[in-house]
Amino acid sequence: MNIAFISYEYPPDTAYGGIATYVHQAAMMLSRRGHHVEVFAGSPHRTGTENEECLLVHRINVKNQFTFAKPIGQLFAQRHKIIQFDVLEGPDCVADAREAVCFVPDIPFVLKLHTPSILLLKLNYYEYETSLLKKICLYAASFLKGVVPAWGYAPRTAAHRLHVLQMDKIEQSHALDADEIASPSLELGNILIRKWRLNKMKISHVPYPYIPSERLLKIPVETHTKIVTFIGRLEMRKGVLDLARAIPLILDHYPDAKFRFVGSAEPSPHPNLDMRQYLEMMLQNNNRSVEFTGHAPSDVIPDILADTDVCVFPSLWENFPCVCLESMAAARGIVGSNAGGMAEMLDYGNAGRIVPPRSPQKIAQAVIELLNNTQMRMRSGRSARNRLLEKYNTDSVGILQEASYRRAIKHRKSQGPRLQRSG
Repeated sequence: MNIAFISYEYPPDTAYGGIATYVHQAAMMLSRRGHHVEVFAGSPHRTGTENEECLLVHRINVKNQFTFAKPIGQLFAQRHKIIQFDVLEGPDCVADAREAVCFVPDIPFVLKLHTPSILLLKLNYYEYETSLLKKICLYAASFLKGVVPAWGYAPRTAAHRLHVLQMDKIEQSHALDADEIASPSLELGNILIRKWRLNKMKISHVPYPYIPSERLLKIPVETHTKIVTFIGRLEMRKGVLDLARAIPLILDHYPDAKFRFVGSAEPSPHPNLDMRQYLEMMLQNNNRSVEFTGHAPSDVIPDILADTDVCVFPSLWENFPCVCLESMAAARGIVGSNAGGMAEMLDYGNAGRIVPPRSPQKIAQAVIELLNNTQMRMRSGRSARNRLLEKYNTDSVGILQEASYRRAIKHRKSQGPRLQRSG
């Protein structure tokens, strides 16, 4: 098949999170399985086409993700006249491929579910009062980064609410235009069946593939560092405040434990502090036990995980986090949230510890249990690595993804060119 991905996020230019990692891994997987794959991505500083790791990557320089859909749709349409792509895949969040399916109405389209904007709003929304001016500044700063704004820190104005509702409508309409909707986690698919009234017959369960590096797989299971690591953006929905509240409880049992936050800081509940500064304020009595590294490039993640005993991902909700896949490959002890796809990933507690969101006490209990029982932690780590290799390898996921694409092609062929939706 000739396969196209449209995604604003793609490494290295726009490697802002899990979507970028997924698209890169999926594109590599399908290329290695013999398909012709091209990626259409955004960039903050360049436009052009390059061969990268046996893939043709088209990048277009745009100010931010919200201005990406139209120019990339035009570029895709031009390229389609030459290549005649069999199928196109794009993400739900901000509906990056929405213009492409208008320019090429007969293209079979697979929508990949990650986390829609309306869920980001609910997960990052906080109830702390702060000045309207500060909220506007925080919203603008996030917008100008060229990534999806951290909705919870946007101004509570009629204009903002209208913007969110409009984006939700755009994303919902885009989902209704899809020939196939692929959800990495069962839970997200069920949520959107209810919220967006999606046809459940169009939704398939296709996990993210993961190609673990040899560096991750060579990390020994037997570690004794007493280091507890969080990897991800420091933001509300990742549960970092709950982890911060759990740290003093863990230190009561393990005074020599160390805690590491790896990731860039988003806005915090305090208008004058970013999340790192806010967490440092929360943990000022334990500052000798806590380290903040900032954003870490992907090539240093194996070193961070090799120096870790327990990884903690206490998200308020999470679809299918790539950092969990990395930690599974590294055979770490993992504490993950049961809100979303991590429960599936960790085999409902057989390959890690599952805790409810907003539960510092439960987080502390799970971390203490893994630190307390080395053999249990190592068994859990081996189970996590084995599950990753058996469940999320490119052969298993590749078969599912190819079948998803074939269904999309069959459906579009039976329907003919799609009609453009109004509004």
